[in-house]
Amino acid sequence: MNRRNALKGLGLSIGYTIATPTIISMLQSCKTEADLWVPTFFTLDEGIVIKNLIDLILPKTQNIPGALDVNVPEFLDLYISKTYNELKQKKYKEGLTAIMKALPVTKKGVSDLETKNYDTLLAKYLKISKEQQLTYRTYDDEKDPKNEDAIIFQALNNLRSSSIWAFKTSEQIGENVLAYDPIPGSQKGCIPLSEATGGKAWSL
Repeated sequence: MNRRNALKGLGLSIGYTIATPTIISMLQSCKTEADLWVPTFFTLDEGIVIKNLIDLILPKTQNIPGALDVNVPEFLDLYISKTYNELKQKKYKEGLTAIMKALPVTKKGVSDLETKNYDTLLAKYLKISKEQQLTYRTYDDEKDPKNEDAIIFQALNNLRSSSIWAFKTSEQIGENVLAYDPIPGSQKGCIPLSEATGGKAWSL
């Protein structure tokens, strides 16, 4: 199945709650031009890496905009800086640091990295067996603080989940890609999703 088509039917079962008005407002405020974005929480290098990873996770297609088109990296940067407490921010930074170390960054810096470098990293950690995923998900950083593979997996998995959540929450995707009805009509139970929305998940 095409991963972009799969997104149309993807529910919010990725560990994130329904977006509140405050979060939606925050997302809609992230309309900075890509070249002008100055990260708040991320460093400039981390921002570059995050954007490249998110672009591979949710790329633009012929019919649907990508995560970069709806400013997902900018939103995540603002969301983390505004809503995460000090402990959560510290743990997020540890994951970012591990990701940066796993990439083949030369003296020229992250701007010298190629798409294949990011793709290789994502494939190594996100295209693994369910058994290995379970091992990484249940990893205890207090008992085994040097398990870099588990740290990187959790960081990338969190990035993927939060990116999908932010992507689906954006106005452009919510109204133009997902099933959207600002004034719902009568409730019809026990009918297939294909009949109700053409197979699309509802925009929340």
